[in-house]
Amino acid sequence: MNGPDTYVFCDGQLLVRAGTLEPATAAEAVPAGSTARQVLDSFTVRPQGFGAMAVSGSPGEAPAGCEWIRLRTLIAAESPCSADASRALGLLNWRESHRFCGVCGHPLGEHPVEMARMCAHCGHVDYPGISPAVIVRVEKEGRILLARHVERIPDFYSCLAGYVEAGESAEEGVRREIHEEAGIEVRDIRYAGSQYWPYPSQLMLAFTAKWASGELRLQAEELVDAQWFDPTHLPAVPPPGSVAHRLIHEWN
Repeated sequence: MNGPDTYVFCDGQLLVRAGTLEPATAAEAVPAGSTARQVLDSFTVRPQGFGAMAVSGSPGEAPAGCEWIRLRTLIAAESPCSADASRALGLLNWRESHRFCGVCGHPLGEHPVEMARMCAHCGHVDYPGISPAVIVRVEKEGRILLARHVERIPDFYSCLAGYVEAGESAEEGVRREIHEEAGIEVRDIRYAGSQYWPYPSQLMLAFTAKWASGELRLQAEELVDAQWFDPTHLPAVPPPGSVAHRLIHEWN
């Protein structure tokens, strides 16, 4: 399947043709003469050349012959469009939160060449930012540590994760996050892989680690529950396509 000319989003959900994972077109999202939805943002993604569009309204209602889906569905299906769609959504999120110059406060406009925004008043150029985050498979005596998080899908158990803070390496972020959230120390930290995650714009850095010392002591504002699970008897975990799923099932 070739990618579309434009990826259309509403409240973070992607418009696809009903019953498929084929992204719909801008013309299908906002038919000529229609006033049901307004275009909130529309631009060309460089250097790839496809478009990204955000429209108003609710994803609960879709144009005829179409439906709105969460981008996770496209990623889980390993669609060839998932990388471009993720880039489109990440850039839409960035533009929504970077409408004004952080130096002088004037509105930002389009950079004439680069995938960036530029201030016509002071000349400041703002580039899309990515927030690095670590996600870790911790092992102890053949079992892996999985937790239910307060602010994520409540029925899923997943690996511990958190943002890398200023002044620390990714490995230092692993040690700090695991200690803060679960109260334990880890060793033998090994990089496993990465995945871009446009919620809103994260680069997930996956690691494996071994338990070193301590008993589980949960950070209540972050975790509802955490347990050591036998890899052959797992609870509900994130679906295929996510870096968490690969950490749990593939990256040992």
